[in-house]
Parts: sequence; C-alpha cells; structure tokens
Amino acid sequence: MRMFAGNKLKESKEVLIIPRYLAALRFIELPSLDASEIKSMAEFQAIKEWPYAREEIVAGFRNIGSYKKGHSCIMLAIIKRQQIEEMIARRKARPDSIRLETELLYLHLLKKGIARRSKVSLIINIQKDYSEIMIIDGMRPVFSRGLSGQKTLSEEVNKSVISYKADRNNKEVEDAVIMHSLSLNTENIKACLEALFQIPINFYEDKLDLNILELPLEIDLLPKEYIDERFNKENTKQVFLTYFLLFIVIFMLASFFIFKIQEKNKTILVFSEKTEKMQEEVDQLNTFLKKTKLLKYREGEGKRVIDILKECCELVPQEIFLAGLDYDEKGILYCKGMSRNTGSIFNFIKVLEKSKYFKKVEVKYATKKEIGNQEFTDFNIGCFTY
Repeated sequence: MRMFAGNKLKESKEVLIIPRYLAALRFIELPSLDASEIKSMAEFQAIKEWPYAREEIVAGFRNIGSYKKGHSCIMLAIIKRQQIEEMIARRKARPDSIRLETELLYLHLLKKGIARRSKVSLIINIQKDYSEIMIIDGMRPVFSRGLSGQKTLSEEVNKSVISYKADRNNKEVEDAVIMHSLSLNTENIKACLEALFQIPINFYEDKLDLNILELPLEIDLLPKEYIDERFNKENTKQVFLTYFLLFIVIFMLASFFIFKIQEKNKTILVFSEKTEKMQEEVDQLNTFLKKTKLLKYREGEGKRVIDILKECCELVPQEIFLAGLDYDEKGILYCKGMSRNTGSIFNFIKVLEKSKYFKKVEVKYATKKEIGNQEFTDFNIGCFTY
C-alpha cells in the first residue's frame, strides 16, 4: 500500500493506493450503455461475485468502453470493508480516497502509449513486496492477477497465461512489458520469460510516481459514509466560504452605497448653498427690476399727467374760472372752478368727454352762490383717465 499527500490528483489530497492482490477484480460485459443502469448492474455483480453481505464489502468500477454492440465492459473491484477499516485505522490521516493500483497502471500504460491497439500485451508490474500480471487486448484489459511476497515470478506468470488461455475466445499474447524499479535485476527475469514465451520483451523503469499523474480515475474504494462525511465537510466549508464571500460583497456594496450617498449629500449641500446664493441674487435682481419698472412707470405716468393737465387747461372755456386741478392715485382728475353761466359748465363737460385722455366725465357737485350781488356756480368735475 502507498499513501500520498498532495494535490495533483483531482479528487483528493490524501490518497491511499492499494495493490492488486488485496482486492478481487473482474472484467465483465454488461448489456447496457446507460450510465445509471451500468451502476446498478455493477452493484449487483459485486454482490454476486463475492460471498459476503452488501454491507460487508466495498466495490467500485470503471467503464472501460463498449466493445460489443449494446454492451459495456467494466473493471469491477471488490474488497472487504473490514480490510478498508483496518487500513484507515493504521493511518494518522484519514484518506480522502482509496485507489486501486491496477486502474492507475492501466491509465499510465494508455497515456504513455505502451498499450497498443494492434497487439495483445502481457503486462508485469514488479514492486518490492508484490507484483501484478495484466493482459491487455489492444486498449481493453481482459485479465489481471495480483501476487504478494517473493513468489517465483516465472511460475506465477505461466499459471496466469494458462488461466488466460482457458477462455478459447482470448487471443494469443504477442509481446511482454515489464514495469520495474531501478534496483531490479532484469536479466534473470528476461531469461525466465524468454524460456517460457517466444515473444518480444520490453522493460520500462518505473521512474514516474503514479500519484503525480493527472489521470481520470473512477474507482474509489472509500466506503460511502466516509465519502458522504467528506462531502458534507467540503459542502459545509463551501457554504461557509459562500456566505463569507457574500458578506464581503454585501459589506462592500453597502460601503459603496454609503459612500455614494455621502458624496450625493455633499453635492446636494453644495448645490443647495449655491442655489440659495443664486436665489438671493435673483431676489435682489427682481427687486431692482421692480424698482426700475416702477420708476419707468412713474416717469411715464408723470409725462402722461402733464399731458392731461395741459390738455385740460387748453379745453377750459373763457366763461369758466378754473380754481384748481387735483390728480389722485386712482387716475381721476378733479377740475374745480366757478362760472357765471351754468351752460358753459355743461359745454366744458362735453369738451372733456371728447378728449382721448378721459374715459368718463361726471359732475361731482355744482352749487350756486352770490358774490358781490352776482350769481356764480361753483363746480367740481371728475375726469376718469382709466
């Protein structure tokens, strides 16, 4: 088993990789292309292949692809739950996922182009304490066997090939690929394999740590409740982060709006002060205009009064003695005087009525009185200019 701590694998940070010999592995064709149906069939096959209750096992699968019309080929991995619990208990940190090395090896072979479409290859992955034998038909793995301890490799390879050939539908192995560490003595292995098979043998030093490959892994043997617990923790963190970011956004927006409102209030205050100042100036200007207008009016009215008085004096008959003229604010000209002849007063009224300055002419009073044994008529005539 290998434990990796890192962030290169997409699903998790703490990854436990278990070797092939600890898990049961089956390559099965299922009569469906639908993902949900394949998942249900895989769960059923796991119970069928393993003589334990469903709650006593942990299963995972990888959909390898469709190699037969209407069918899907899966890599089904099964392991006892007790084994998983013991592995987790021995670790200081609980893994975020548990991966099967067989899937990692298969994806590594595809990525590096070691597995080829045109050949059936025998893959032997040799590690310090265990080994794995895999046969890949083109791009499709069809056989896998795990070995623990220091067993005689040539004998185990021979047994595996015999087991593989037991299915008459399987094709002949065309070449062999040996994945090994730097310290492995390859000459002895090569001699043993060449004695068993008349096929080309290729050796690859396993320099690349499988953990750093960004591979699309599908098999996860971590029990569901651990996955749910991890998901809930991640979801809680995500919710907290979301609310925290939302709070930050709301705070920033509130600060922005408060700043804008303060700026707006300052602008309104400045504008209001300028408006008040302008209003004062406008009021002063209006007062000045009114005074100017009043002066112009009075100037015009003064000229008009002079013209009216001049007109009135020119219209006075010789028989009438004009004692005084009085012009009030209502635009009424009062003509006061006396005459020996009453008829001359009425003639004067008629003449005044014809003037363009007077709208109406009426007698306010006419009183007879004697002065020096002579009779006079004292009168007051009102001439309305408006």
